[in-house]
Amino acid sequence: MEIDNAIEEFINFIRVERQYSNHSITAYAKDLSELAIYIDEEKLGSNIKVVDFYVLRGFITTLYDKELSKSSIERKISTLKSFFKFLYRRGIIEDNPARMLKFPKKEKYLPNVFNVDDIFTLLDLPDKSTPMGMRDALILELLYGTGVRVSELVGLDRNAVDLNGMRILVRGKGKKERIVPLAPELISLIKDYYKVMYNIVSEGRVVESDALIINRLGTRMTDRTIRRVVEAYLKKAGLPLDYSPHSFRHTFATHLLEGGADLRSIQELLGHESLATTQKYTHSDLASLLKVYDDTHPMAKKNK
Repeated sequence: MEIDNAIEEFINFIRVERQYSNHSITAYAKDLSELAIYIDEEKLGSNIKVVDFYVLRGFITTLYDKELSKSSIERKISTLKSFFKFLYRRGIIEDNPARMLKFPKKEKYLPNVFNVDDIFTLLDLPDKSTPMGMRDALILELLYGTGVRVSELVGLDRNAVDLNGMRILVRGKGKKERIVPLAPELISLIKDYYKVMYNIVSEGRVVESDALIINRLGTRMTDRTIRRVVEAYLKKAGLPLDYSPHSFRHTFATHLLEGGADLRSIQELLGHESLATTQKYTHSDLASLLKVYDDTHPMAKKNK
């Protein structure tokens, strides 16, 4: 079968039988058109059967030569795999030359981390004289002061906060639980927030949720709303918008490490998957974690 005919048959297949979106169909067609052009320029012939593993590898090499991003190359390899799998299953080719193609290794990006000056500038922005400002301040300070994920912050209930014990119970991935210390400044902020939180709710609404962080409807805030709050204060601080709520988590860990905390304690505070739940500490007990936090986290040391 001619290469152009093979491509046309595949495109019809994903359009009619698979009902792919127009955007996806266009992307597949573009990728396969580039392959057809390569084969023509290499004068390999017009029959699809001329394409073997080495031809495909040569084509992929040209993509690297053009300095395409690894994500773009990965998408094109995925297209080739889908295309030749289709041809093989339809009996149009006797062997699948794309079967052994390997995807490029994932690019690793270093997370954005706030410096100490920027993070405290950001934390000082909310207007704590208003109920909404008090809530926003608590959002920012919990993200940085505890290293919780946005989903964990959203899921926090008021009964998870132990003011006397200066700690919170965080439910993380896989329903695993961990205890995270609270700095004295955070304890004070939570107490002040409790005094005004019911004033956040719009008139005629009541707080029916057990959530610690609530919206004007008296219900639990969503991940998206938290992200919007963070973005608003990033803009106000003049900081890059490529920072995100997750940047607070990375900053929490980085500042602890810079302050002298050991990696094992940081991993437990972050609740990484490889660690046991807080009921099963193996290398650190709760008292030592509290001491590590108190000795190394900038927020805990701020008022000392």
